[in-house]
Amino acid sequence: MKIWQLILAILAFAFVFAVGLLTFNFVLMPRLVHRHVEVRVPDLIGLQASEAYARAEASGLVMDVRHNDAHPTAPPGQVIDQRPLAGASIRKARTIAVVLSSGPPIGSVPLLTGLTGEQAESTLQRQSFKTGRTLVLRRAGTVAGAVGMQSPATGARLRKGERVDLLRFDPPLQKAYLMPDLRGQSLFAVRDRIGRTGCPLAPVRYRRNADLPPNTIVGQTPRAGTRIMKGETIALVASTR
Repeated sequence: MKIWQLILAILAFAFVFAVGLLTFNFVLMPRLVHRHVEVRVPDLIGLQASEAYARAEASGLVMDVRHNDAHPTAPPGQVIDQRPLAGASIRKARTIAVVLSSGPPIGSVPLLTGLTGEQAESTLQRQSFKTGRTLVLRRAGTVAGAVGMQSPATGARLRKGERVDLLRFDPPLQKAYLMPDLRGQSLFAVRDRIGRTGCPLAPVRYRRNADLPPNTIVGQTPRAGTRIMKGETIALVASTR
């Protein structure tokens, strides 16, 4: 081989080596280094999916929705779980797996008609529903506080935590009286008045009192001025010699 051919070969080798070195330093090396850069995982829980995607991308990571789960309070599309957890260190371009809320679970509205108001409220609470508006309708011959109608109807599909309205039947209000002062009046006249009100009279008790005629009222329960309902028992104390 001639000298000038050897020199050309050396120069060509040097040129190829230089190009390879530059390519490694400025192309391959940054890519290798970039692939090993670690970043902090952002907190995505509580964000809507679109916000979570943007926050993950801003951190150089990829968000992947694995599945949707029912959640009692989180609205549909909100992130309720993530892996890795927020604050963990992972390499750039890695994936954050998330679970989105599909909203509160759905259940069947229970049968409430025929129950008392307290029983209906307890039944709804056990099945994660709430008592809504309660309309009271007074009707003769009904059990006190019995639920007559409900909305939504029994068996309707409803999200847990939603309200069920009730129509409750109550018996008519009993007649009320203002207890008069019966002291000093005749037992026989008072007994007749009390009988007309529909209030039962307890056995009369007697107390000796020489200053009053026999069978004069000297004590009463309830006391004068008390508001009493029809059917409430009245007790009297009358004088005797």
